[in-house]
Amino acid sequence: MKGFLIVLLLCGIFSISAVSIFDIQYTTKPGSNNTYPSSYVGKTVTVEGIVTAINYSHGGFFISEPAGGPWRGIYIRTQSSSVKTGDKVILRGIVDEYFGMTCIQDVKAISVIDSNHPLPFANMVASGQITTPDQAEAYEGTLVKIQNATYVQNQSNSVRFSVNDGSGACLVSESFVLDKQAKYRSGEVFTSLTGIICYAFGDYSINPRNRNDVTVMAPVFNQNRSWGKIKSIYK
Repeated sequence: MKGFLIVLLLCGIFSISAVSIFDIQYTTKPGSNNTYPSSYVGKTVTVEGIVTAINYSHGGFFISEPAGGPWRGIYIRTQSSSVKTGDKVILRGIVDEYFGMTCIQDVKAISVIDSNHPLPFANMVASGQITTPDQAEAYEGTLVKIQNATYVQNQSNSVRFSVNDGSGACLVSESFVLDKQAKYRSGEVFTSLTGIICYAFGDYSINPRNRNDVTVMAPVFNQNRSWGKIKSIYK
């Protein structure tokens, strides 16, 4: 009962100026630089969501509304949080644009109100949807998944490459702490690629959170031929 009262108290404190992630993210105005800035930039807000990704290389983590969906994820830019994936959090901060990606920074208060919460389903998208701002912006900060995409081009360094499922090539970046030993080759097919959509350097990209987000199609080995040769020895 005591814990329940504490949660109610926290919710009462944080509910002032509370807005949804959707309200912060949704916009139809591309802005001067085509990055679709939030109409809440500069405002202090309180938001609630499920932590979908941690250990972002620029510091911070991502949260999403429990049901998931377009416009329902956002980057929380902070260097001093120990939240875990699956935590349900409520926090207060200032809306800003971090090099074109909408975020909440200057976080003054954050509280975990539940743990081990089911993550929202990843949005199923085509790679071509991540190539143009008018489509990709809706998925910024959200968890997405593409299927049967082929590695088509390395992007000048080992942590940025392109994949294409037939609808158009999109970028894949490694903006989370991953096992850097994994190497992919031209023509390799990813059965599925899951990750957070981030915006940086003028591009949207899919960013896998860990190696479980990357499934490479296993090669097919034909062993019948060699087995047949062994059999022929005993004829």
